[in-house]
Amino acid sequence: MKFTEKKVTTSSLASSSCNIFTISFMIALFFLSSCSYNEENIMKEEIAATVDEFATHYFNFDFNNTLNACTPESRKWLSFISSNVLQEDIDILKAQKEGAWHETEDINLTSDTTATAVCKVFNFLKIDTLGRAGRMTEQATYKIPMVKRNGKWLVKMEGLPQNEKQNLD
Repeated sequence: MKFTEKKVTTSSLASSSCNIFTISFMIALFFLSSCSYNEENIMKEEIAATVDEFATHYFNFDFNNTLNACTPESRKWLSFISSNVLQEDIDILKAQKEGAWHETEDINLTSDTTATAVCKVFNFLKIDTLGRAGRMTEQATYKIPMVKRNGKWLVKMEGLPQNEKQNLD
C-alpha cells in the first residue's frame, strides 16, 4: 500500500486559517445583519400600530382616545383642536356614511427612539381653526412624528398635523 505524502507548509496553514476566518466572518456578519433587520421590522410594526391607533381616533374626532397614542405634551394640541370643533362640524360628520380611514405608507427610523410615519388619510373632515365649519377632504398625506418612551412608541404632536402638500419647504 502506498500513501501519498503531502507536506504541510506554513503558507498552506495560513491560507487555510485565512479561509476559515473569512467564512466565519461572513457567517457572523450575516447573523448580525439579519438580527438588525428583524429588530428594525419589529420597531416599524410597533410604530405602525401606534400610528393606526392615532389616525383612527384623531381623524374621526375621538380626541379622548387619541391621547392613548400620544405623548403627554401632545394633550395641549388635542385640547386646542377639540375646542375648535363647531356644531356644524359635528353635523357634517354625522351626515357621512363612513368614517375617515388611513394607510401608513412609510416609516422612517431616524434613531432607535425617533421616527416619522407617512400616513395617507381618506374621507375626513378637515377642521377650520378660524371659526368656520370644516370641509370634507377626499385625501391628504401627513408626516407623523414618533418618539419611543419607556419602551412604547408614541405620537409627539408639536402642532396640529399638516397636510404635506401645504408644507413645500
